Amino acid sequence: MMQAFFADVRAPAKRTFPAHCRDRTGFQLEIITNPVRFRALQQEWNDLWSKEEGRYGQAFAACWQCWLRVAQPRGRKLCCITLREQGRLVLVWPLVTYRKLFWTVVRPLASESTDYTNILVQGGASAPALIERAWHAVERLSGADVILLPFTSADSGLYELASGKRHVMVKTAHPLAVAKLRCEKDWETYSASLGRLFRNRPGSLERRLSTMGAMQIRILGPENKDENARLVDWMLSCKRQWAARTGKKGGWLYSREYRDYLVALLNQTDDGIIARLLVLSLDGEPIAVNIFGVGKNCLDDLIAGFEPAYARQTPGAIATEHCVRWALEHNLDMDLGAGTEKYKGYWSRQHISTVWSLQIANTLWGLLGFHADNLRQRVRWRLPVGAEGLCHESSTSRATG
Repeated sequence: MMQAFFADVRAPAKRTFPAHCRDRTGFQLEIITNPVRFRALQQEWNDLWSKEEGRYGQAFAACWQCWLRVAQPRGRKLCCITLREQGRLVLVWPLVTYRKLFWTVVRPLASESTDYTNILVQGGASAPALIERAWHAVERLSGADVILLPFTSADSGLYELASGKRHVMVKTAHPLAVAKLRCEKDWETYSASLGRLFRNRPGSLERRLSTMGAMQIRILGPENKDENARLVDWMLSCKRQWAARTGKKGGWLYSREYRDYLVALLNQTDDGIIARLLVLSLDGEPIAVNIFGVGKNCLDDLIAGFEPAYARQTPGAIATEHCVRWALEHNLDMDLGAGTEKYKGYWSRQHISTVWSLQIANTLWGLLGFHADNLRQRVRWRLPVGAEGLCHESSTSRATG
């Protein structure tokens, strides 16, 4: 409920940031608010990402598309925290700020769907101090009344710092499954060791589907621009039908910005390929699509959809199996995403960790905002049918599956 209250508005935040600041630790802090200056970080950012074997969502190309396709059209303002040591970039944390009624909110620069909160930071003994410095910059220099940190790893230094704040108003745990595939010998050995999922072994669903017609699985890249766009639209339509059936609706699923982000992500070539689309077809027609992000050592399962008319043939499960296989054969682990679906535990061998979504009151004014929203929700339940509160918005939830 509170997340919906602070989730979206089109007016900019008012704030002033120091251009540069060096503290006693020797780190040089800069908070970048200018998109041109942000774009100029590309090469240094890419170098740090490659060195630290970053995830898909930490790549400059992904963050730049988030800015161009999602944050900027929604009136967000950049608040990118960087730290340097002797002039060398050692940390980058892209954030955005915006106004929600009378409050300033800060959140990660992302597609605003189900993205993780991650800081790209140089590893080693200095990493905890760098993360702490960046966190303090958010607290003290961003001008934010409310801090939103969706899907933050429980094992991260950021979570340790953020969860210790006095006014953590909302704290939600999500199980997260990651298949550790880089240690596997080959697909045949790995798949044979898994046992059954809903009485089916790997490959059995595909063999069954192949008896119904000409089945084909393809993985597309930027060279398939028009087809990527068409299949993203098809997949989102299927996903929305699934969301309507299950009640797992998220506002991002219906947004033009999110659709444009996916298409741009698949078609961009500036920094290599960081996303792929897998399509499963039967007799030349798509029946399942998976989109995944490609990091240095891990593949992220981003979103998928399947044709409801083929639900009994579980084409989505077949497409997921091929994504897992592609990851293994490219020496990548696979992040299956947050959620309790059985297939995630199956492919990950029950390698489950926890991510947390945090909503934090960073000022007394922010704390008042949370209390005001609590009051609004209580009053709303007492309103007559058709009546709405003064600050009414449609609530959003995280859609999985």
